[in-house]
Amino acid sequence: TINYHKQLKHPTDIIVGQYISRIGNTSFDVDSALFEKDSDKEAIATSKVVIVCFDFENQVSVPVFKQIIKDYNI
Repeated sequence: TINYHKQLKHPTDIIVGQYISRIGNTSFDVDSALFEKDSDKEAIATSKVVIVCFDFENQVSVPVFKQIIKDYNI
């Protein structure tokens, strides 16, 4: 999902912040926010992406990778 909060004019330098907000058994969420560089105003847009860990060879979801869990717990 993505929510647009205000317009952005081209060209504009932006900063994107991201973090893992949830870890489940086979999926995790990444939340993101876009900001204008050198501005402390509200986000231009925010989003949430659900990522499923998947074994393409066997066509099944798999447990969240250990490195992702390790990075989440830092």
